[in-house]
Amino acid sequence: MRLVVIGDIHVQAEKLWRMLQEAGLADEQNRPTNALRDDTTRLVLLGDLVHPKSRQRYADLINVRRYDEYNPRHLERAEIAQTRFLREVKAFADRVPGENMTILMGNHDFNAVSPDQGPLRTDDVSHLEWKPGYGNELDDDLREWILTWPYELAIDELHLAHVGPLKEHNTFDQSFYLENRRRWLQEDRDFFEGTPYRLGVYGHTPVRGGVNVASQGRALLLDTNGHLGEYAWLEVELRADSYRLKMHGNFFDEIMPKG
Repeated sequence: MRLVVIGDIHVQAEKLWRMLQEAGLADEQNRPTNALRDDTTRLVLLGDLVHPKSRQRYADLINVRRYDEYNPRHLERAEIAQTRFLREVKAFADRVPGENMTILMGNHDFNAVSPDQGPLRTDDVSHLEWKPGYGNELDDDLREWILTWPYELAIDELHLAHVGPLKEHNTFDQSFYLENRRRWLQEDRDFFEGTPYRLGVYGHTPVRGGVNVASQGRALLLDTNGHLGEYAWLEVELRADSYRLKMHGNFFDEIMPKG
């Protein structure tokens, strides 16, 4: 089986469609190709489709010089742009048969469909979209669709989730933020000991240069789509006795000042 895995997107439509086209899973009209209709190919998105990760990305999304989330017109335009993106992804997914495409729940996705959970914050920008007292309500059909996204997926002893290998890593309650559950990455232990999994692939924690490893080399981190033109997607060839892993994309994009 061929598995294509894409990390956190955060409303970067151009990057998503570029990766799907590079992987041969989407055509020039952003429709699924025959490759994705074949039962030997699967696509997994690791969650966090919503919420641009910086004020500048919000500004680019709604075409303003500086984004102000407390400006009702800016916030409404951000909601409209993200709603349009979600509908594009849903239209694509609806054309994919069976279980050939899976979108996993990310903490930003969960926050977007949880009106009782307060706004998240990234650096200096608050994500106020669809929050009572700030934004509009997310369309019912999109909210119901997002709520169907699973929190984890297992394919042939390969574990995929948004944050990490344990259930608590992908439980996005208030304690998730208080306890900083990405700390498992720094622990010198094998989190897969005693589990049926041989390898894990996760997003959530930003990395640069393609991929980072954790859990004594048995976990790969794939949140690589956040900086300038950088993007990356992972291709996994599932064999009887091994995995063949290939990274694709643009791994480094940096502006270096002179002098």
